[in-house]
Amino acid sequence: MKLKGLILGDIRQQYKYGFYALYTLFTLVYITVLRILPMPWKELCTTALIFSDPVLIGLMFMGAIILFEKSEKVMQALAVSPISVHAYILSKVISIGLISLLSGVLIALFSGMEHSYIHLVTGIMLGSALFTLVGISLSAFISTMNNFMLIMVPTLIISVAPISIYTMGYKSGVMLLHPSISLIELMAGNISIMSLMAIIIWCIAMYIFSCLSVKKMMTI
Repeated sequence: MKLKGLILGDIRQQYKYGFYALYTLFTLVYITVLRILPMPWKELCTTALIFSDPVLIGLMFMGAIILFEKSEKVMQALAVSPISVHAYILSKVISIGLISLLSGVLIALFSGMEHSYIHLVTGIMLGSALFTLVGISLSAFISTMNNFMLIMVPTLIISVAPISIYTMGYKSGVMLLHPSISLIELMAGNISIMSLMAIIIWCIAMYIFSCLSVKKMMTI
């Protein structure tokens, strides 16, 4: 019940501060762009735009949420509450994942392309979880908007840049160890044991780091 209450509270907060309105606008723009693209470009761009949702929401929104919660002394309140670190993190992962899932599925439905929705939904949820955990992990080092930009921009580049190399034809199997490459392959329906294991290991690692980050923020 505590987790359910946290999730509902996070959803209300995200709605109140315009996250749902903003991503409704983004989704409509994405769909419009995809509808007018020529077919040879549409498949690649659809996967790329759907992939961008978990990355942008997980990293950028999560950083903004943590900055707000720090300013409101939420972490200090959390430290003396019966709410566990794990419940706090899971609430963020699930509530942010809901936005990513709604946006990604709508883009896929209206893109005019056929999709393996099992692979697509799995990829969106794993990607959202991973990048939300990355956002939480980095938030321990964020105290101002300048810190936010200094940390998040390089992280976005590291997360997205390898995709350009991969889509240009350099498809070494080693690149599947990069979580973004594995997620792109999963969303496109090209799943392998190696890529799935890479994503799961990255998620577990970032969950551990996010727990340490939240504990650190609670003691500041």
